[in-house]
Amino acid sequence: MKFRNFFLTFVGISSLSFYGCIATRDDISILKTQIASLNKTLQSVQANQASSDQQIQDLSVQLTEANDNLKDFNYKLDQVSSKLDNITSSLSGQETEQYKSSPSELFEQAKKQFDHKNYAEAAEGFNLYIKSAPEGANIEEAYFYLAQSSYELKDYQKAAISAATLIDKYPSSKLTAQSRILYAKSIWPLNKKDEALMYLKSVVQDFKNTDFSKEAKDLLKNLK
Repeated sequence: MKFRNFFLTFVGISSLSFYGCIATRDDISILKTQIASLNKTLQSVQANQASSDQQIQDLSVQLTEANDNLKDFNYKLDQVSSKLDNITSSLSGQETEQYKSSPSELFEQAKKQFDHKNYAEAAEGFNLYIKSAPEGANIEEAYFYLAQSSYELKDYQKAAISAATLIDKYPSSKLTAQSRILYAKSIWPLNKKDEALMYLKSVVQDFKNTDFSKEAKDLLKNLK
C-alpha cells in the first residue's frame, strides 16, 4: 500500500515535471516570438527615427541656406540703400554748393574738372555758368570748354552747337580758330563732311602761319 502510494506520488510529480517542461518550452517559444516582434518594431522605430533625423538634417541645411540667402539679400539691400543715400546726399550737396558759389567760382570749379578730364562734371559746371552768367567775363571760354567736354564725351551734336554758338555770338573772339576746328571735328561724325572741310579750309586761310592753321591742314589730310 505504501509502495503504491509512493508510486502514485512519483508518477504525479513526474507528470507535473513533464508538464512543467512543456509549459516552459511554450513560454520560451512565445517569448522568442515576442522578442522577434519587438526587434521588428525596434528596427521600424529606428528606421523611422533615421528618416526623421535625415529630414531634420535636410530641413536644417535648407534653413541655413535660407538664412544665408537672406543675409546676402540684406547685405545687397544695405549696399543699394547706402548708394542711394550717397547719391541723394551728393545731389543735395551739389545743389546747395551751386547756389552758394559765385559765377567765377563755378567757372573755376568746372575748369578744374576739365583739367582732370572729368568731362561730364565739367560740362555740367560750364552749363551752369552759362545759365547763371550769360554775359559773364568767362562766357566765351565757357562755351569753348563746354564744346570740348561734349566732344570728349562723344556728344557731337552738343559739341557742335556750343562751338557754333561761340563762333556766331563772338566772331572776334580769340577762340575763333579753335572753335572752327572743334566745330568741324564735331560735325564730321554727323555726316556733314563738306561743311567740316569748308571750316577747316577757312582756318588755313584766315589764320596763316599759326599752329591752328597747321592743325587744320593736318586734319584736312586725315579726313579726306
